[in-house]
Amino acid sequence: MQDPIIQVRGLRKAYGRLVVLRDVDLDVQPSERLVVIGPSGSGKSSLLRCLNYLTRPDAGTIAIDGVPLDDDEATINAVRAEVGMVFQRFNLFGHLTAVENVALAPRLVRGVAPTVSRERAAELLDKVGLADKIDSYPSTLSGGQQQRVAIARALAMTPKVMLFDEVTSALDPELVHEVLIVMKQLADEGMTMLVVTHEMRFAEEVGTRLIFMDEGAIVEQGAPGDVLRSPEHPRTQAFLERVLW
Repeated sequence: MQDPIIQVRGLRKAYGRLVVLRDVDLDVQPSERLVVIGPSGSGKSSLLRCLNYLTRPDAGTIAIDGVPLDDDEATINAVRAEVGMVFQRFNLFGHLTAVENVALAPRLVRGVAPTVSRERAAELLDKVGLADKIDSYPSTLSGGQQQRVAIARALAMTPKVMLFDEVTSALDPELVHEVLIVMKQLADEGMTMLVVTHEMRFAEEVGTRLIFMDEGAIVEQGAPGDVLRSPEHPRTQAFLERVLW
């Protein structure tokens, strides 16, 4: 067993009296595809946002590839450069073309030369099936296309880990498939992935482990097929009965 690329111990987060994470312990191995499911408000998105300190926890420890996260801004920025995150909303810069959106961060953060960053951005857009859209602005792209640009933008930083926070939930049903295809390709290539999703078929086909969260805690975890088909915890059973049937 390799050392975990993500190690979380005793993670807690609250907003006033509302506790969104309750003493969460979690290890993620390199190349693991961890799928996170649970009801709205269960702490799924808060967990992902804590992993790159977009949300700062109240207690507990987080280490990414052996580097402990703390309040040191230099450390946070260094770790963020290694952890790509794709959100439910695309958050693209509307005044930049697709290729400019993808090329921006490597140029500004890593100091990559403009010609090199643009060439790499074009390669990544081709990778996500958008070679013919490199000079298109976000307003001219469909939701699925914009989300694929957002994935390419995250990949442009050559991250060690990719976080996906319900990236298909804002898409029309017919556009979900094209985004999931890209995510499956990344999984096949060995990318370490944490995926918050309601796409249970994707969870079973692509995930190597699934965790079910409720009220800020990990209630149950295991192989995706085992948890989805034969959940042991009553809370998991009740949730899946509503979601799957």
